[in-house]
Amino acid sequence: MTTVREVMTDNVTKAKPGDSLESLAQEMDARDVGFLPIVDEDKLVGVVTDRDIVRKGLAKDFKSNGVSAEQIMTEKVITALPNMQVEEASRLMQDHQIKRLIVAEDRKIKGVVSLGDLAVSNKEQSAEDALGEIKKSSNG
Repeated sequence: MTTVREVMTDNVTKAKPGDSLESLAQEMDARDVGFLPIVDEDKLVGVVTDRDIVRKGLAKDFKSNGVSAEQIMTEKVITALPNMQVEEASRLMQDHQIKRLIVAEDRKIKGVVSLGDLAVSNKEQSAEDALGEIKKSSNG
């Protein structure tokens, strides 16, 4: 059985709670990613997505002056353990309607696993199932 550790990306760009919306957006653009884990003293405290920046940041405060990651981040982050089976990670994604999981131990980030990683790991069915469930919920 394949574990999350075997398919995860371990080079994860992180941000800090005090980072501005502008710096978050610039970092996402530079790294071509749609989310950033937020860490404080090397511990995961939340996550900000590109959608959070628009919906919770810019849409509410067009100037975005003084708005930080801490103010718009999601604090309840669904995570996977490195030794978790890929199928279990896929189920977590389905159950929580998410496209990627932060891999962490004791709130320390070890990596990230996405639906794409699951597909590449020869577990196409797991990725297809998860994506199908996510698409179903976002259409309704």
